[in-house]
This record gives sequence, structure tokens and C-alpha cells, in this order.
Amino acid sequence: MPKFIFKLQTLLKVKTQIEDNLKNDLGKAIHKLEDEKAKLWRLEFEKNRSIMDFNEKSRKTTVDNLIRFNNYISFLAEKILNQKENINLASRNVDKIREELIKTVKEREILDKLKEKKHDVFQKEQLKDEQRSNDEVISFRQVRRHTGEENA
Repeated sequence: MPKFIFKLQTLLKVKTQIEDNLKNDLGKAIHKLEDEKAKLWRLEFEKNRSIMDFNEKSRKTTVDNLIRFNNYISFLAEKILNQKENINLASRNVDKIREELIKTVKEREILDKLKEKKHDVFQKEQLKDEQRSNDEVISFRQVRRHTGEENA
């Protein structure tokens, strides 16, 4: 009995491998996005803590210290803005990878369905061939039996 051969099997394997790679990339990108969000949270926490310290010490400190506090808070505000941009970049990267993954999954699913259809057609043809062979054997036996009875 012949073996089923799907001519696009190599392409299907490649699409499956690409899909697996994109899943890994998406996981890494999501992890990076979460890390960036955690950095932002830490920066905002540090800024709020520094503002509270500034407010507490502003009554009993020198002008130099107040300037340093103000500069530090401004520095943190700048870092927060940069971190928000990092989060936006990471988020866009996650979205881009997710779109690529969805596209690849659709392409792989199409190939899977095509393979399944081709396999069904192959099985039906094999069944027809088997039935044809059985019919030939039965008719050959009937002819032999029929001719054997006439010769006797």
C-alpha cells in the first residue's frame, strides 16, 4: 500500500518552526515589557519618596540641599519620561510580534487543512483501489467457477 506524501510538508514544517520561534520571541518581548513597567514603577516610587523627603526637609535645610533635591526630582521626572517611551517601544514590539504570529498561525492552519484534505482524498482513492481489486478477485473467481462448471 503506497504511503501518503504531502508535497508541501517541508513548507508546513518551516511554518511550524517559524510559529514556535515567534511564540518564544513573543514571550521574551512580553517579559521585557513587564520589566520596563517594573522599572517605571520603581522610578515613580523613588520620585514620590523623594518628593515626600523634599517636603519634610524643606523647612529645615539649606538652599543648596533644596536645589539638589529639586535637581534630583527633575532628573527622576526625565528618567520617567524616557522609561515611558521604553514601555511604548516594548509594547509596539509585542504587538508587531503578535501580528506576525497570528499571520503565521493562519498560514500554518491553512496548510494543515490542505494536508488533511489531501490525506482524505488519498484515503478515499486507496479505498476505491482496494474495492476495485476485491471486485476483480471476486469476478475472477466467479468466472473461474462458472467456466469450471461448464467444463465439467
